[in-house]
Amino acid sequence: MWIYEKKLEFPINIKKPDARLAKIMIEQYGGSDGEIGAALRYLSQRFTMVTPEARATLNDIATEESVCYGYQSWSLMRH
Repeated sequence: MWIYEKKLEFPINIKKPDARLAKIMIEQYGGSDGEIGAALRYLSQRFTMVTPEARATLNDIATEESVCYGYQSWSLMRH
């Protein structure tokens, strides 16, 4: 059994909305050159690799790319 708590990991207090920053963050997440797009490209390319080492390398890169966007958005919100 588990308990669902709708609570953020880090407290966020938005004093003044910033549309320019929001646009930058959205581009980083899902834009053509965004982190999610890069991670998904690496993940899809790993299925065409012949050697296990190549598959593992692309998997590691995709994992690293997917971790980056969480840190980017957190650091952008802090400033």
